[in-house]
Amino acid sequence: MANFQAATLWYQIKLMLKQQFIFPALVVLGLLISCGTPENLQSFDSDTWKEDRYGCEGKRGDLADDFEEIRKELYGQKEYVLRNLLGKPDSEELLERSQRIYYYYLEPGTQCADRSALSEANRVEVRINSLGKVSEVTYKEPYKAAKAD
Repeated sequence: MANFQAATLWYQIKLMLKQQFIFPALVVLGLLISCGTPENLQSFDSDTWKEDRYGCEGKRGDLADDFEEIRKELYGQKEYVLRNLLGKPDSEELLERSQRIYYYYLEPGTQCADRSALSEANRVEVRINSLGKVSEVTYKEPYKAAKAD
C-alpha cells in the first residue's frame, strides 16, 4: 500500500511540474509568433529603410512610393509591428496621455549634422495612441509620387 501511495504521489508531482512548464512555454511561443510583421506589410523593403538612419543616404526617399502603398495598412497596428517594419524612430516626441509621435526622415537635411533638433527635411510622422497603436501616419510636407522617367 505504501508503494502505491508513493507512486501516486510521484505521478502527481510529475504532472504538476509538467503543467507549470507547459503553460509558460505556450505563452512564450505565442508571443514569439505574434511579434512578426503582418503579411500585408512584408513586401516593403524594411532592411533598406532601417539602414538609412535619418534619411541621410537618400535610400528612404527612393522607398517613398513603396511606403505610400503600405501607409494605410499601418493604421491600427501595434507599436512593435511599426518598430519591426521601420526600426527605431529618428526622433520621438512625447505627448500628453501617453501618446507619442515617431519621426522618420525621408531626405537629407540638417538632421544629418545635428541630431539634437528636428530638421525641416520631409519626414514621416507616425502618431502612437495611448493604447500603443498607430492612429495617424502623415508627412511633414505633402507626399509627391516619384516622377516617371
